[in-house]
Amino acid sequence: MASNLSNTVYAARRKELLALINQLRSVGAQNDLDLPRITVIGNQSAGKSSVVEAISGITVPRDAGTCTRCPMECRLLSSTNDWNCRISIRNEFDCDGNRLREVAEKTFIEKITDKSEVELALRKAQFAVLNPEISWTDILAAPARKLKKLKTMGNAKSVPFSQNIVCIDLEGPELTDLSFIDLPGLIQNAEPEVVQLVEDMVVSHIRGNCIILVAVPMTDDIENQKALRLASQEDKDGRRTIGVLTKPDMLTTGSTKVARLWLDVLEDRRHPLRHGYYCTRQPDDDERSAGIAQKQAREAEEKFFKTTVPWCQSTSPTRFGTQNLVCTLSRLLVQVINDNLPKIREDAARQLSDCCKELAQIPPPISDEPATYMLSLVTSFCSEFQALVRGRADSTELIRLHRQSYGTFKTTIRKTAPRFVPFEANQTVTDFDNCLDDEENDPIAKVSAIAISSINLTEVRNHVNRCLARELPNNIPYEAKASLILRFQMSWPEAVDDCFRGVETDTLQILIKMIDQYFGRFTLLQSHMKNFVKTLMDEHKERCNVVLKATIEAEQMPFTQNGHYLESCQQGWLSKYKAVRFGKVEEGELDPQAKRRKLAAPTNGIAGLDSQAKRHKLAASTNGLSDNPTTKARPKTSGKAAGTPSSPQANNAAKKTETRAKPAKTSSFSSCKAASSKATTVSKPPTRSQQAAQAANDSDSETNNSSDLEIDDLLDSEIDNLFDSKIDNTSDSETNTTTELEIINGNTTNEQALQEAISLLVKAGLPVSSLSPMDLLGKLVPPDEFETELRVMADVRGYFQVAYKRMIDNIPRFIDLLFVRELGKTLQPFIISKFGMGTSSANERCASYLGEDPMLVSQRDELLARRKRLENVEKELDEYSLDI
Repeated sequence: MASNLSNTVYAARRKELLALINQLRSVGAQNDLDLPRITVIGNQSAGKSSVVEAISGITVPRDAGTCTRCPMECRLLSSTNDWNCRISIRNEFDCDGNRLREVAEKTFIEKITDKSEVELALRKAQFAVLNPEISWTDILAAPARKLKKLKTMGNAKSVPFSQNIVCIDLEGPELTDLSFIDLPGLIQNAEPEVVQLVEDMVVSHIRGNCIILVAVPMTDDIENQKALRLASQEDKDGRRTIGVLTKPDMLTTGSTKVARLWLDVLEDRRHPLRHGYYCTRQPDDDERSAGIAQKQAREAEEKFFKTTVPWCQSTSPTRFGTQNLVCTLSRLLVQVINDNLPKIREDAARQLSDCCKELAQIPPPISDEPATYMLSLVTSFCSEFQALVRGRADSTELIRLHRQSYGTFKTTIRKTAPRFVPFEANQTVTDFDNCLDDEENDPIAKVSAIAISSINLTEVRNHVNRCLARELPNNIPYEAKASLILRFQMSWPEAVDDCFRGVETDTLQILIKMIDQYFGRFTLLQSHMKNFVKTLMDEHKERCNVVLKATIEAEQMPFTQNGHYLESCQQGWLSKYKAVRFGKVEEGELDPQAKRRKLAAPTNGIAGLDSQAKRHKLAASTNGLSDNPTTKARPKTSGKAAGTPSSPQANNAAKKTETRAKPAKTSSFSSCKAASSKATTVSKPPTRSQQAAQAANDSDSETNNSSDLEIDDLLDSEIDNLFDSKIDNTSDSETNTTTELEIINGNTTNEQALQEAISLLVKAGLPVSSLSPMDLLGKLVPPDEFETELRVMADVRGYFQVAYKRMIDNIPRFIDLLFVRELGKTLQPFIISKFGMGTSSANERCASYLGEDPMLVSQRDELLARRKRLENVEKELDEYSLDI
């Protein structure tokens, strides 16, 4: 029957498929792929070895108790050649049971032509598997009786069971193409760990794409068969399990009922399986001792089932005999292989692709000299950091983080601005922005000046009085301003430290991240790199701190050569404080959008006019408005108002007023006003507009050398301001009841009086181009009793702007120059010197640093071995495709 199968096309196809699976298994494909297979399992002494002998035609080792202590893979090949056998050992696990990366199948005995020699050869092969430390040469040379003595010689390590496989390749004319794995029998009376080891081995082999052949002895109840129970756990539906009933000849003549029960199992009436059960009868001990041949054993088996009740009465005669079992197993295995071959190809290609992707993420082994490789690695690392320091277009992370620290520093320093309020301690305070108009677009400057830490005029006066020492009258002590300046600088050192700490932390984090990226595979080198980088950073940090501290100390001594900017800030703040003091805070000042809306609002056709047009409009609006002699144009005099006596008392009054109203730009207005008020001889006191006109005329006589251009600029400015005031004032009231404060605030209801003042200022040609409209209006009132305190506030607040601008630029620049850029410049030479790359022992030193992480090495080796296996699998599959 085997010969007939061999002569068919099906037999040729079967040979090719079985040869392919055997070849895939020999290259270790079973480590990655679920290869189709037949696995023979059974309880201890279940007759499993007899079934294996019947299928293979060879004699396997038999001992008292467990005879099989490692898996045995039988690969049968039907051939016209003479019978021959080759024995190999495939190592898949180490002595501790861990799966090896590379599977190697090595030939143990090349060729055996005598069947009687197979049992001893298998015994020696199993001994070699269980004693891996003993050389094969010694094992092969030793006779059977001396094998046990080899185990006791020396300190060779031996294991009771092994998962490594003894492979038997059988070829002959009487064989059927088949491949199966025989596992050790399940034991119960042994040490618990040994029992569990064998059970785990059995379970691992019967999982997945496996046909399970379970040997079930008829001498025991089927419910007691542990092997059948394990098979049902892994194959719950019984789709992959075949039962083979053994030892039917050991049922006694009187066991008729038991025999009938087993017949019900054979005919699927009890414990049914999809592929059913088969029953075989193998030679007993006497027949084996007599040397019964394979052909005679099969003839005796056939005769037994045809003549013995109840087997001869069965309705399923094809379920009896070893040959029927072998043919079914061969057919099922070929069918499973053929059905799963496309999936095997797909899984192999997918796993190879995944393996290559994982390998691409792991650096390859070092092939260069250690010093050369390490120098290249350090150079790449330092070049990348230098690119970050320079802020290359694709490397802006470091600079972006530093800018955040610098921006926080700027905000912190700006918040320390002195918050002066130009009001006395007992006055109601009007809120206003603690910034000038040129800072309007800076969000960190648009903050309220009213705060718990604000300083009012009374506090400034008290502070100045406490600082008075040997100063002359009306002189402000230097210490008064200096101490106020130091007060707002008290928190600057902490702000500088926070800024530097932020830059240092961000830089270190970037470097640590880069070290992990470049040197992560070398644990020792990675650790040393982190230590060296921190050491270098500490050195540059110390040097940079010296300069930063010096910068802070320098700021504690008020000084600037930027006089123009300082004076501009002082004048701006003086004007602002005066305006705030007299209520000239625009509605919505704290809301920039409100101010913009007001500026964009229509102004009755005046806002769009240029200066020349406004002059014509002004002349038209003021022509003939008043017959008062004080509103008429008058010729310029030599500094005295017309009709004013030149008496010593008047001159003294003028001088005293000039001293109180500093600086000189303001004193001209105040002194002339005071002299005029004191020397007037008319019986009726002059009106406010007449006083303003007189003051303006006297100021004009003191500054008669000013250029016409300055006068024109002032007039343009004043006209714009007066037109704006005229637009805002819409109510009328009596001129005699209007106070000076109402005029300044722009709240006057007497439009005629305001027009008279405007006419006098225009006709006077006042050379005050350097003053803003707000300053000009401020000079028309008597000097403030807190003039000195207002100037102290303005001077200190103006100086803050100068110092603030310096700090927010200089500190970041010093940090960047002395720490960041210096670190990038010195990093590479520092690391090279620390690792001693220029010394004669550089290779040895670098080799010690380039020891890779064992976990990384293990992962790479595992992936390389896996790739090699899968590439071999694809090669075998491709060759198979070409052959067919």
